[in-house]
Amino acid sequence: MEDQESKKVNEELTQEQRLEIEQKAIDALINMGVRFSVPLRIQPRKAPKRLIWWNKHFPNRAKAWNDPQIPKDWNVTLEDLPDADLGTTRKTYVRHFHVKPLYLGTIDAVRRLYLQIEFDEGNIEKEPIQETKRLFKYIPVMAEIAAIAIINNPEVANPLSKEVKDLKEFLIAHLTVHRLAKLAAMISTMMNPGGFTNSIRSILEIGTTKPKADLVEE
Repeated sequence: MEDQESKKVNEELTQEQRLEIEQKAIDALINMGVRFSVPLRIQPRKAPKRLIWWNKHFPNRAKAWNDPQIPKDWNVTLEDLPDADLGTTRKTYVRHFHVKPLYLGTIDAVRRLYLQIEFDEGNIEKEPIQETKRLFKYIPVMAEIAAIAIINNPEVANPLSKEVKDLKEFLIAHLTVHRLAKLAAMISTMMNPGGFTNSIRSILEIGTTKPKADLVEE
């Protein structure tokens, strides 16, 4: 019933209203950033028996269990996720990220990496399979772009940054093509090319606007 009502509302919306809603969603993404999560390929460990015993007998002084496999600065939760091999759900560590509004320095660093990618739409149309396989060589570049956008601080300007290197390796090991595509689309939107173009247009308009001629006194 709800789906039918939703469909009816969408049909009643004009093209202008739909564009306005889409623009508000884009503005929210640019101004607030976006959160995304990545399941970890790490088998969760159970808490030691002595810790379980302690928490059972002294609930008011219970101690938290931190799996030593997980770095302390990671934002990780333990969740029940579907497992294709088991055909059921299983406990899985999930690492959470928050891509915040991108600074100009971050956008510039991402832009320099984009320039390394040679992409030809014509070749993809002629030989889609071969050309797509060739593009896989850019996996490290795409992972580095994602890492720089996530970190989003002046350190990303340093090509030898350990933080970028570590996160890049993590993303290569854990991102699927599907998740990479969604993340790349979000980063592209958050770079706000339209807004940057308008800022340049505004500056150029200021520089080229002719001052009004002074009134000649009689």
